[in-house]
Amino acid sequence: MNNKAKTYLFLFLILSLGLVLRLYKISIPLADHHSWRQTDSAAVVRNLAFGNFNLLLPQWDNLTLVNAKGLPNPNRYFFEDFPAAFDVYPALAYKIFGSSIIILRLTAIIFSLLTILFLFFLITDISSLRLGAMAAFIYAILPFSVFFSRGYFQETPLNFYTVATLFCLNRFLQKKHFRYFFFSILFNILLFLTKPYGLVFLLPEVFLFWQKKGLRFLKDPLVTAYFLVSLFPLALWWLWVRQFPEGIPYSGWLLNEGNIRFKGAFFYWIFAERMGKLILGYYGLIFFGWGLLILGPKQELVFYLWFLALLVYTSVMAKGSVTHDYYQIPYLPIVAFFCAKGIDFIYSFQKKIRDKVVSVLLIFAIALFGLAFSWYDVRGFYDLKTGIDLAGDFVNKNLPPDVLIIAGDGADPTLLYNCNRQGWTVGFGSGLENSPESIETLRQKGAAYYVTTTVNQIKNTPFEKYMRSQYSVLQETNQYVVFNLKTKR
Repeated sequence: MNNKAKTYLFLFLILSLGLVLRLYKISIPLADHHSWRQTDSAAVVRNLAFGNFNLLLPQWDNLTLVNAKGLPNPNRYFFEDFPAAFDVYPALAYKIFGSSIIILRLTAIIFSLLTILFLFFLITDISSLRLGAMAAFIYAILPFSVFFSRGYFQETPLNFYTVATLFCLNRFLQKKHFRYFFFSILFNILLFLTKPYGLVFLLPEVFLFWQKKGLRFLKDPLVTAYFLVSLFPLALWWLWVRQFPEGIPYSGWLLNEGNIRFKGAFFYWIFAERMGKLILGYYGLIFFGWGLLILGPKQELVFYLWFLALLVYTSVMAKGSVTHDYYQIPYLPIVAFFCAKGIDFIYSFQKKIRDKVVSVLLIFAIALFGLAFSWYDVRGFYDLKTGIDLAGDFVNKNLPPDVLIIAGDGADPTLLYNCNRQGWTVGFGSGLENSPESIETLRQKGAAYYVTTTVNQIKNTPFEKYMRSQYSVLQETNQYVVFNLKTKR
């Protein structure tokens, strides 16, 4: 077997391992860690497939007001992500095979495996085959990466589009094949449409042009065309979305609510709790730190600019980055690269057979401890929120598909999504409290049933006493309760 065949065999094994790991609990309901964010997008997918298939007017199930201006949103518009970048793929599959959580997660897994593939080729082109293979392997097995790449998060395609853009751009600059130029623009467009903060990745893109052309790139019409064409669809989407303020969720708090930027808590949550504990399991910081400190060939500077771009993104989205651990998903490709560099550096200590054995044992021990400690925390991410799957099953089997419901679990739309009904999210953080006033107001707007899994929280409260005195209980367990709101007692 020649070297090229060995390379592709090893890459196939990495991708196969990545796939197997991501199939863990693939069929569980969408009620696991950060399910509220996953169900936001999953609802858009379902409405595209079985409602109005209009990529320019994405809809979710929630009628609760979530925009900054408090505007009514009767059409349930949800302008957070451009559906053509990710949501359209499972939606089309739904139309063919029917709604399935496996289809939803498989879409994310495919994007994750494509990220691993393109990361391998990108690092191989810029650094070496060995670093490319190690980085791909690390991305495939990190517990944090495994969980979030089988969940339905927009950051998963963001990673793919980032890696694919840089790979194609670098290939074009090295080989002058215009097919790479075309695909780099295409992936760049999708990158910016997936998340506007993807604009920070202009930094490594500009660096690649500068590295090849020097300051002459500023006067190169091809470079100008590259960035103008890449940014134009985002500008159009932004102008379009502004016409529907009722469907734009309030996001101003993500920037720096509480003035947390660069405070002690900011550094602790980003670099200790997330990077140190969740992603690298403490011990992986050894690999990452050495990889970051050991400077390689000048072409590897693009990875440092990439890392700098991520730090800019985290600093701008300070509160969001501290609050939500999925905001650290974009770090995974760069973490994989620098960890691979660190491992390669430790392995390079060998001069004798004895040194080689010590280096390998040291690498294995550090990696094992890092993976174990990371998994210790990440394993809880797969746990389901109590009662949501059971409540969803009952509603889907016993209530008409077109009724409006009240999901009383707070601002979290997970229960609403699992019930597969349109309606309102009521409770903590939603702007509508679990109160008689909210129930009566929403009844006038058409709410027919009240469902909640917060059984213990409302137990013996004035709200529960009101509900039981006014409405009949359709179903009650120790995990959820359903009230019939159509008629009063």
